[in-house]
Amino acid sequence: MSKIHAALEIGTSRTVLAVGETQTGGRMKILSHAEIPSSGVRKSQIIDISQATQSIRSVLREIEAKQDSTGGNVEIHNALLVASGQHIHVANAEGNAVVAGGRVGDAEIMEAARRSREMPIPKGRELLDIVDQDYQIDNLVGITSPKGMSGRMLRLNTLQIHASSDRIQDARTAAEGARLEISEPVFAATCTADAVLEEHERRNGVLVLDLGGGSTGYAAYCDGYLAAAGVVGVGGDHVTNDIAYAFQTTNAQAERLKTDEASAVIGQYTTDNARVRLTGSSALMESRAISRRALDTVVNARLKELFTVIRETLEEADLIHRLHAGVVIAGGGAGMRDLESLAELELGLGVRRGRPLQVDGLEDVSDPWAFATISGALLYSQRASGADKSFLGDIIGRFFK
Repeated sequence: MSKIHAALEIGTSRTVLAVGETQTGGRMKILSHAEIPSSGVRKSQIIDISQATQSIRSVLREIEAKQDSTGGNVEIHNALLVASGQHIHVANAEGNAVVAGGRVGDAEIMEAARRSREMPIPKGRELLDIVDQDYQIDNLVGITSPKGMSGRMLRLNTLQIHASSDRIQDARTAAEGARLEISEPVFAATCTADAVLEEHERRNGVLVLDLGGGSTGYAAYCDGYLAAAGVVGVGGDHVTNDIAYAFQTTNAQAERLKTDEASAVIGQYTTDNARVRLTGSSALMESRAISRRALDTVVNARLKELFTVIRETLEEADLIHRLHAGVVIAGGGAGMRDLESLAELELGLGVRRGRPLQVDGLEDVSDPWAFATISGALLYSQRASGADKSFLGDIIGRFFK
């Protein structure tokens, strides 16, 4: 029997709502999706709840209109919330268990898992996920399956992903104003990874970048598990703002220049198109031309800053040399021209643009990478709903990222 899932993303640049249905073989069919420019959001955080509520109402109405036009009758009462922004933090945690009989069994594995989930998080924070990494028995590290191994102390290493309780509550309040209940918040970067990665990439080592408007989330996988994750406070809107400031344009003009004309790599122009014509924003404003090289220089500088921060973070964690499968970039900002070339140059790794896998219903979308995060949230909902609700089922059947 099929099950309906819904996910909501209140981003800096756009608000997205998608509805999906479980298909045979574990695939997800997106029945309907809607997106509009966000209002009341800045740097991935809501700054005006009434405007954010209106944005949510608008995408709900668009979904309903699409349902009416296709004869669908799916009603949306609750949805997962895709959370992003610098208020999201990732911390290491662990759970220990004494190996009573000298050999690790199910009891010790369950005890270590239970204790890892009892580790407190800071006050004012809301837990988004606990991700299991690997095990350690005494001084032996990097164990993937400890059952049957000999030792005295078992340790399970995990990552706690948590967010500001106030920021999550703001999103809940905005959604409730539109008569939509938030069932659970989930981290945008790991949702993106769930949508775009193959299992062999996780094993071989891979970095996923979720390039949004107000921030960029990252998730690095090694040996099949999430090794590091976080958020950098640079996104596509920063590039737009830089263009607007540098060339004294409106934000709408700057966004068009970014998406239609600019390159992330300097020097990609020719003599024939060395300048870009900028149409006046009103009848009183004259048209003018700006240097394409100058435009690309502005874009390049901001994106280099982003990739430099990410590279230094991975180097500090001693991870960059383990990412043999390279980098996958997705999100609304992933469509910028020559972005992959700049990322390859700055990170020293192969780069590809991420499209949702195991997901149908986006065939007519021109920028599928922009729907990777919302697709991953639907896949999360699908897998979580199929997990055993018992404690053992929660440990074993939980959607590990």
